[in-house]
Amino acid sequence: MIAAIRERILDGEFAPGAHLHEAALAAKFGVSRTPIRDALRILGNEDLLIYHPNRGYFVRAVELSDVLDSYDVRGALEGLACRTAAENGLSDAHVEGFKGLLARGDEIFLSPTWGATEQAAWRELNSEFHLLLLEAAHNRHLGPIMRQIRFFPRIFDSRLEPTSDFFQEVHTRNQRLRSHHDHIHIVDAMIRREGARAEALMREHVYANRELLRQGIEAAEREGEDRQAK
Repeated sequence: MIAAIRERILDGEFAPGAHLHEAALAAKFGVSRTPIRDALRILGNEDLLIYHPNRGYFVRAVELSDVLDSYDVRGALEGLACRTAAENGLSDAHVEGFKGLLARGDEIFLSPTWGATEQAAWRELNSEFHLLLLEAAHNRHLGPIMRQIRFFPRIFDSRLEPTSDFFQEVHTRNQRLRSHHDHIHIVDAMIRREGARAEALMREHVYANRELLRQGIEAAEREGEDRQAK
């Protein structure tokens, strides 16, 4: 239930400012109001919803500055995770896990086309890569923080129209291939136990994606303003 409501917020189905009524959600999902109430409370703790006394829960309106700030935090924390994992040494299981993900990435980019199927496969792989990194760092405080701050970019990514010029540019094969190469270099640094290098590579990786999203949102906003002006 929590995941179902969360996904609708992240994908924009429940828009910023929307009032999430317990009764309406219970009817929509075919459950009682109790699990809905519990889910809304948890999503409020995740900062995706705002609670107003006597009014209920509303979807938080996330600003671009919130997303950019989340990337800054993510770069620092994932950089820390890389450095920690490298300096402590990756287990054989984690080495094999990362190599398996990189091999899957190689297979994705063997495709001569780049469409919805390849994008979905890359998104899933990318998520698994970053989750495995957090696991390899062996720091129980990193996981909950990182999962929360990774929500905000998804909210903004959902605002980009799939047919817009910039969306097509952001989601091109070359952009994703660059990220794949970043992953290769980061894993190499961790295996070599080069902590400072692994941290720097991850920080740069996150910053590059931060800037790509910033440019995409600003371009989408300009497209919207141009359409209104016409």
